[in-house]
Amino acid sequence: MQKFLIIFILTALTVLFIGPYVPFWVLMLIVVLICYFTGAGAGSSFLSAGLSFGLVWFFMVIKVLISSNSDLPVHMADLMGLKNDNLLWFSTALLGFLIGGFSAMTGALLKKLFQARYEGVYRR
Repeated sequence: MQKFLIIFILTALTVLFIGPYVPFWVLMLIVVLICYFTGAGAGSSFLSAGLSFGLVWFFMVIKVLISSNSDLPVHMADLMGLKNDNLLWFSTALLGFLIGGFSAMTGALLKKLFQARYEGVYRR
């Protein structure tokens, strides 16, 4: 649980403060490094970083929409054939969840790949 919270908080702070200045793939690399050095399991890394990434992107979308008061999301939803522009909020959050989750799982499994394994007395 402690590693879960560490990954959650570090990912949220990274996405919130570094995210507006770098592309998403740089954020993915940072999340890979966070999960590599914390050493959590693949499942908990996926959930913690995915939830963190998705929630931060969701609230950033809401903040931008409220502060700009633009009609662009309505026009984009019409262009995509969606009847409700709020689905764009949730699709952005889902995309953030998947990006954060898979990059965290990559970092956790990369750590597991380079760990020394005991193969028993008889090595095969």
